[in-house]
Amino acid sequence: MTSRRTHIVGAGIAGLSAALAVTADGGEAVVYEAAPQPGGRCRTLQPADGFIHDNGTHVLFTANGRVLDLLKTVGARDRWIEPEPKGLPLYDGRTGEMRRVGLSPWSWLFPSRRPHGLTMPDLGRILRLVFTAKDCPVASIIGDRPIMGSLIEPLTVAVLNTPPAQASSQRLACALRQLIRPGAGRLLVARNGLSEDLIEPAIATLAARGAVIRTGQRLRMLLTSQERVIGLALPDRTVMLGPDDRVILALPPYEVGRLLPALPVPTSFEPILNVHYRMKGLARPRFIGFTGTLAQWALIRPSHVSVTVSAADAVVDLDANDVAARIWRDIAPALCGLGLDAASDRQPESRVVKEKRATIRQAAEELPQPPLRPLANLALAGDWIGSLPATIESAVMAGEHAASLLRHARCTRPTAPRDRPLKTEDAA
Repeated sequence: MTSRRTHIVGAGIAGLSAALAVTADGGEAVVYEAAPQPGGRCRTLQPADGFIHDNGTHVLFTANGRVLDLLKTVGARDRWIEPEPKGLPLYDGRTGEMRRVGLSPWSWLFPSRRPHGLTMPDLGRILRLVFTAKDCPVASIIGDRPIMGSLIEPLTVAVLNTPPAQASSQRLACALRQLIRPGAGRLLVARNGLSEDLIEPAIATLAARGAVIRTGQRLRMLLTSQERVIGLALPDRTVMLGPDDRVILALPPYEVGRLLPALPVPTSFEPILNVHYRMKGLARPRFIGFTGTLAQWALIRPSHVSVTVSAADAVVDLDANDVAARIWRDIAPALCGLGLDAASDRQPESRVVKEKRATIRQAAEELPQPPLRPLANLALAGDWIGSLPATIESAVMAGEHAASLLRHARCTRPTAPRDRPLKTEDAA
């Protein structure tokens, strides 16, 4: 048991994960969030017109053990369901063919679940990718093979949000090695929505543990002295820290760079574009993949269909209405095949959500990485830290790791490099 207080800046998945880890052993946690609601990129949008939808089509796999453990902790594991237990429906926009593809290599033992064009030489290439020793672009390992379009490219942009021609083979391999375990490739989605099935249960658990979450609180400045944080300058007040208080910055890299400009952080990002169509869907969520179209994935809910374009650099700056119309023409035949009333010439009401800095660019190159504990009582958390793909799983792991670092801070040395001293402000 400890009475030290941990101030967590950022209420996305990494920040909430850190708060749950801090309070699990009786610690105090205060969470500050700049936005009006917690959740970061994993949240449900509730605009005034009543068109409620998640910001994107976030999914989990049964391989994501840390996230599933978090869901069990907050009592929400049963809210995440498998929408496609028979394999992922994959629609080819060039041929109009719909087939099911297994997401686990073990399911490829059944011919009906194999990706289109998969051959024995392709299996060798996939094994090279899974156990790659040297980081290189994913496309350089697979080559110009049919399997690239039917499996590798959709998987790469889904996991890394980076085109295969640039995407890091080692980062993708980290995810693939998890998926090859038997039973690890089952895809899960939130039954009702991200806020209801993930964020709200986490907040309720934190509230029961005495944690405080304050929204609308963007951190303006860190007050530091002698390599420690001594205060947090917020919009309406300054919070001074006690000698044993700790800070976790669960923020994107550009915010960390603003607050601690001496730290090396990634500066290249990839966008994601989501289009939400307001229409009568299905009683139970469905999930479908696309090849040969602009969009890669669609999540079907009772009141709408949400479509995702990952690695969307080519379209993120185009007119939103034009993009929504183009995507609708591509996907309407597939939606009809699933039983929806979707005609190509009758596009429903739509809303386009553009996230220009959705994730860091996870290319096959060395990315700038800051020390995890740049100040004696401050640690960093976020899905962008480390060498794992930037996913919900990595965000949870980063939050838990930051809490663990600070829990043992008294018996470890600060990890700020001596040759890169941080600029400090003497608040006194």
